[in-house]
Amino acid sequence: MLEKYFSNKITNLVFCFFLERSLPSFFRDTVANSLSGHTITIPKKLALNNKHRHLIKNIPNYLLFSDNKEGLGSLKFKDVPQYKGFLLDFSKYQTASQFIENQLSKRNQKNLRAKQKKLEHTHKISHRFYFGCIEKKEYTIIFSAFYQFLKNRFDQKKTQNRYLADWEAMQTEIYGKILNKEASLFVIYDDCAPIGITLNFHLDTIVFSHIQAYNIDYSSYNIGDICMLHHIDWCMANNISVFDLSMGETYYKLKWSNHHYLFLNRLYYNNTAVVDNIWVKTQFFKFKLLQFLRDKQILGNYFSLDKLLYKLK
Repeated sequence: MLEKYFSNKITNLVFCFFLERSLPSFFRDTVANSLSGHTITIPKKLALNNKHRHLIKNIPNYLLFSDNKEGLGSLKFKDVPQYKGFLLDFSKYQTASQFIENQLSKRNQKNLRAKQKKLEHTHKISHRFYFGCIEKKEYTIIFSAFYQFLKNRFDQKKTQNRYLADWEAMQTEIYGKILNKEASLFVIYDDCAPIGITLNFHLDTIVFSHIQAYNIDYSSYNIGDICMLHHIDWCMANNISVFDLSMGETYYKLKWSNHHYLFLNRLYYNNTAVVDNIWVKTQFFKFKLLQFLRDKQILGNYFSLDKLLYKLK
């Protein structure tokens, strides 16, 4: 899976870290979680060439990565702030109810509980976390439904979804990660049929929420919010400090997250090389411009590359 997020000049840090449990050789083995105070040790290394310029993108700034002087060599770097990230920080809470009461208004709590009660009264609802154990047959059924939910939702939005193209490869790789407790699937069932599915990655006391999808026939029940209630219960019961919703500002993420952070793009370059200095200035300007256009809602609102690619498909 790692090769999809890495080239000879670009590394996607958030996928490298959470999905592959690996770190670029420019970083030391230890990473500090500034919210929980935990230190995470990652011995697995992704070898980068310290003789050439390189971009490490999507570095969450609540995680503190230390420079590996030996791996870095003489390269310098410059950070460019990019997307906002969203997470649930449980470090100051003892129970799930404490977090929910602090995060949601009384009206929102009442409406959500009413939706959940109606769903459970109208349908034969159950739920399950698959973490460390799952039968292959059940796993195949879940992933088949997962694919269809995601496809139906993005067809409804007329937007391309990048995960669908590599779905078969991802399905093959995730199974072992669940057995090794590196990933989990949370599923809400109506009788025996999945209606809401979330794929998470686990690292130390962080759960990284990667993909969530649901049966659009159940849209009126706010399945995403009901999934979140169960995730908060599970995280608090299992001493999880952070439930990371990653990038992409949505009403759902603003509603549930109590901590916003930034993703950084880090440009590594040789400051004695003229070409590298031109490259770093050009890239820095490009990323600043892209973020300005996002902040002004020109990118993502007035213009969406994924919507254009869907039309062209």
